[in-house]
Amino acid sequence: MKHVISGVIIEKSYALTLDEFAHATHAQKELIFEMVECQLIQPEGESPDKWRFDSVSLRRGRIASSFYRDLEVNMQGVALALDLLDRIDNLQHELERLEKKYR
Repeated sequence: MKHVISGVIIEKSYALTLDEFAHATHAQKELIFEMVECQLIQPEGESPDKWRFDSVSLRRGRIASSFYRDLEVNMQGVALALDLLDRIDNLQHELERLEKKYR
């Protein structure tokens, strides 16, 4: 069985425009506006035409878009899921740090 993995590599110094972000997350601009309004993602810039999205926003935007589109989760549910995923990531990093410390 073969698995095909595809992705977009975004360097820390490079940021996506709104159109690029919409394409990368498979999300309509209206959904992106809602994500920003709910503070699920936080672009740099004062207005949508000047917004720039970093790799953290890209990761969160892809997850949010997928949950909203594929699982039909509302924005409050998406926000909760992203918060829990962030907590899991933090706990995993802390566990790895502790494991290295006590080896």
